[in-house]
Amino acid sequence: MSTESLAIIGALTGVVGALTGVLSLAWQILVHRRSGRLVSVTSAYIMPVYGPPHAPEFNDDDQVAIIVSNRGGAPVTVTNYGVAMGGKGSKKNLFVTNRPAWATRLPAAVAPGGEPAQLLVPVADLRRAHQDYGIPFRKMRPWVDLGDGRRVYSQKAVPLR
Repeated sequence: MSTESLAIIGALTGVVGALTGVLSLAWQILVHRRSGRLVSVTSAYIMPVYGPPHAPEFNDDDQVAIIVSNRGGAPVTVTNYGVAMGGKGSKKNLFVTNRPAWATRLPAAVAPGGEPAQLLVPVADLRRAHQDYGIPFRKMRPWVDLGDGRRVYSQKAVPLR
């Protein structure tokens, strides 16, 4: 074998080794990120119905559910929640102090891939903030506080118009 062909084989071996190293590093980064706490916060409009409309047991208490799920590899604890009035990072917040009995209790542990926590905000309170303070619904962003000190915001505003 000539020195030229040995040089080409050596160069190809180096390229294959470099690609293998880059792929291995990318895989390690992905596995490390997945092993942590990947919390997702979404919201949905829900209407609990206890009986026919206008019946004594019917309650017109529509809620916005803040749904917390964990796609990571470690459990998280939700310690508090609310809605930022004026967008993400706003200093004005709506906190829920009178939680319905059927909402997830705080502090709530959310296991990786497990049942999401469902935290409730009365629609009447959000509409009141909209009317009294002129805050548009598109500027109301749900958030949760986690046990590790992080505050995670929903990617979207509350689902009201």
